[in-house]
Amino acid sequence: MLKRFCMPVIFGIFILLTFCFLSNRASAYSMPITVVEGGVPLGVPAQMIDEGMRLGNAEMLRRAWEHYKKSATLDDNSSHAYLELGRIYFYLSLLGESTQHDFDFAEQRARDAIAKNPEDSDAHRSLGLILAGRGAFLDAYEELTLALSLNPTNEFLICDLATLHLALHEPRKTISYLEGYNHKSGWAYVVLAMAWSQREQKGKAILNLLKAKKLGYSGYWIDTMLKQFSDELGLPLTED
Repeated sequence: MLKRFCMPVIFGIFILLTFCFLSNRASAYSMPITVVEGGVPLGVPAQMIDEGMRLGNAEMLRRAWEHYKKSATLDDNSSHAYLELGRIYFYLSLLGESTQHDFDFAEQRARDAIAKNPEDSDAHRSLGLILAGRGAFLDAYEELTLALSLNPTNEFLICDLATLHLALHEPRKTISYLEGYNHKSGWAYVVLAMAWSQREQKGKAILNLLKAKKLGYSGYWIDTMLKQFSDELGLPLTED
């Protein structure tokens, strides 16, 4: 296995990783979320993961974490609980809310799933997300590449890999994965935006961010990115 590779990365790269890894759950659930006292929504756990990250709400992520942790503890064969734990760990790490205990639990569940079925693409993907959350991007790349080889039709794994090239400061590779396609969701356009930004092409970065927003993505993270460009260039990019 490749030696773990940890390095400091800019805030924008972490934002990008978030968008891409969230993408596989987009529109997967239609059940509404109920907002209770204190502004903490309750609903389908997988949907709470998406909303928790979109809103930057660690408490929502923790509620989802407890659900999947209990599911994984009570039933080792629980359907893909390890994947959701991997996702949540990654998102908590982006918000600075993850702990060593979180890492240990999520990593062990992913590795247990791999031990039971080495050809489980989701298990390798989960481990890849967990390693990415730790900053071990080369190991994460190895796991995600293996996951894609086991499930080559999973377009979101392609996006995952494109994202990791940014963390490794290889935006040209990211662009080669995604540029020139009509993407059905906004996630890939956000990935492209960060790649073009890394290449100092702000105009192309903004264009892709606006494409993502036009396709229905909004929230704290993308609004933050657009505001930054708006402040830098003196353009009303945050207006609807």
